[in-house]
Amino acid sequence: MANKKQIISYIDAMIKASEIIKRENPDYLIAPLMGSVPFVEVMNIVSNDFDNSRVFYLPSSSRIHNVNEIIRSWYFNFLKDKTTFPDFFPKIMGIDEVVSGHSVIRGFKEIDIATNKFKKEIRQDLIEKLYSKKRSESLKSLRKMDIASDNKYSFKFSEIRNKIKKSAYINDKKSAKEDSDFFVGVLKETLENKLNYSTIGIEDSKKEGNRDLKYEELKKQKRVFQVKVDNILTMDNIHYCTPRFKEIRSRKNNYVRFLPQIKDILITEEYLDFLTTLAKYSGKRLSEVFPVNIKRVFDSSKYLDKISKE
Repeated sequence: MANKKQIISYIDAMIKASEIIKRENPDYLIAPLMGSVPFVEVMNIVSNDFDNSRVFYLPSSSRIHNVNEIIRSWYFNFLKDKTTFPDFFPKIMGIDEVVSGHSVIRGFKEIDIATNKFKKEIRQDLIEKLYSKKRSESLKSLRKMDIASDNKYSFKFSEIRNKIKKSAYINDKKSAKEDSDFFVGVLKETLENKLNYSTIGIEDSKKEGNRDLKYEELKKQKRVFQVKVDNILTMDNIHYCTPRFKEIRSRKNNYVRFLPQIKDILITEEYLDFLTTLAKYSGKRLSEVFPVNIKRVFDSSKYLDKISKE
């Protein structure tokens, strides 16, 4: 078991992380499987107002077969389910382990690819409807763009709307081109400021001052909220890793890789002792100490593509 200094440092880190979540108030919190599961458990212990309903678990272990594609497709499907254009663009934040920063960099890369793909689909759908021969479709496209841009350009959109109703563009190609360019420009500007992912980086002290430069750049861009800890006590400890993925074994070298689906959840005595110890240091009632979000961990497969589930 860890010493008192390490335990207090871990508790303080989880308190700080929960405070960042409260301050930033994301609609959803993405917890990568496996490493972030204990973070959620401990934040439930140390924070009285931690909201479990906003937590979703993303299969992202480096041992998952085709993990980059899994992250990309899962996050794209998640955005499709949780975003309602033009009314609701969720604020999404993650929480992740950091030693060198490599896994965080990988996650950002795939999540950004998925996000850009999703934005392109929105853009393409809206532009196609704007250019539709059906006047009603063009007007709907304008209305959605006006809402999405928070009515910032309502006067200009009203002018375009009147031109469409009067069929003014048929004999005025120059105006049609100018207004089309304006629409596309506002659309790109609006989407650029939506769905930008950030994460809380729980930084283990092992590589303090020697992390990947790309990770440090993400911090400068304020896409990573830094939380320092002496030691991530739960990292790479099989006793503290409650979810277990389905496995596939290589015929060549017998190496075991994971599928992205959860096979079962194993709550060990060591893990319960760990949570109980943290609860004692935090002055919490021990009767309330038990792993949370078990169903949500199993539900992490909801956003996998069909081929990933087979």
